Amino acid sequence: MVFVSDSFVFVFLPLFLICYAIAPPFLRNFTILFFSLVFYGWWRLDFLPLLIIIASWSWLTGLWIARAFGPQRRLALLAAIAPPLFGLIYFKYVNLFAESAIELGAPITNWSPIPLPIGLSFFVFGAISYSVDVFRKTVAAEPNLINYATYQGMFGHLVAGPIVRYRSVAERLKARIFDVSEFAEGLRRFMLGFAQKVLIADTLAPLVEAGYALPSPSTFDTIVTVAAYTLHLYFDFSGYSSMAIGLGLMVGLKFPENFDNPYLSCSLTEFWRRWHISLSSWLRDYLYIPLGGNRVGRFRSYLNLIVTMALGGLWHGASWTFMIWGLWHGMGLVVARIWAAAQMPRIPPLLGHAVTLMFVMLGWLLFRAQDWQTAATMFDGLIGRNGATLSNGFLAAIRPIEIVTLFAGIALVYLPLLSRLLPSRATLIEKPPFLLAACLWFWSLWVMQGRTVIPFLYFQF
Repeated sequence: MVFVSDSFVFVFLPLFLICYAIAPPFLRNFTILFFSLVFYGWWRLDFLPLLIIIASWSWLTGLWIARAFGPQRRLALLAAIAPPLFGLIYFKYVNLFAESAIELGAPITNWSPIPLPIGLSFFVFGAISYSVDVFRKTVAAEPNLINYATYQGMFGHLVAGPIVRYRSVAERLKARIFDVSEFAEGLRRFMLGFAQKVLIADTLAPLVEAGYALPSPSTFDTIVTVAAYTLHLYFDFSGYSSMAIGLGLMVGLKFPENFDNPYLSCSLTEFWRRWHISLSSWLRDYLYIPLGGNRVGRFRSYLNLIVTMALGGLWHGASWTFMIWGLWHGMGLVVARIWAAAQMPRIPPLLGHAVTLMFVMLGWLLFRAQDWQTAATMFDGLIGRNGATLSNGFLAAIRPIEIVTLFAGIALVYLPLLSRLLPSRATLIEKPPFLLAACLWFWSLWVMQGRTVIPFLYFQF
């Protein structure tokens, strides 16, 4: 089940909200948990026990960590992290290792790919952050299994993030009251995210597919395709995050913001402060800093950064192209640090924005390709090996609505800049009113009826 489906909008969500509203306060978390299990089991019931086992293990070992002393605390932390991490590696990367070994001539026969449970990466990262935070004593271990499982399994962020840390919801898991204004804000965020997904991301999806399916794309074919994917990925994932945050607010839980107009960034460092904020901050706090961060000398800090970004790239999917994408960004961030350390002239904001956006878009070309042959085809097209102008095959595949949506997406990316030019209208620009969100949502529902359901891109991660 996905958020942009009739079954969710007209059956699951209304039924959940009704049951949640009539449930007594002590059963509200149980209501969320029950519906979250139904939500996940709707996709594949056979993977539901895996999530239950991970959540239960994380909860039990969290209590162990909290009560342990001395060396036993480290043993408890290792016991807490190792099984979920092993599960992630098994389901997500064994296929990659096996296929790579077969390509290198290993005598592996009758290999059957292992299916990947959707949302496993987000679920495991949530479990790891909880265990580490309990170990660091930045949060107290949760004594109630239902409360902890609700944090881990809440259907709003279960399958595609944001990566919610326990400490951000700990207090409200214990007690919260219904707030009409908060519920209305949650509904507004949900409707706006829904519109982003359906009206922008899903409309651009066929254009991206057509571009990547071209056997010999031209330069302009490639530019249009990458521009479409740049917007498609952003509005798809940002839309999902907005819906997740909205669903959380409807039941009194505050999830972290995941995007802050990343395509307006004027440097790569700024981009990673604004893009997939919950992942970039997780990688910083639970990987980069434990590796030594920038406290271990300049060269080592650069290496830590590259390793962190490479693993962050591989987290996105079981393909070496994802790791290369991570290395691409890691090297870019290192260059930015070297530039700053050398006290080189500050790059003007407009030029910095243009360079950053081109760097990010080149990375998206590789990110979307997912295999070397497709990536090579697109890079050949970009450098003009198949001509410069739009090819007839691509022109035949493009629909007018896709071109209109492409320009509309670009306009929406730069719309926040208007708040600086029109400060009196800043609130209206940055926070569209409820009525506008409702109109866009009803329009999205109407558009959705003529399409097949398109899953969120980050379901695969």
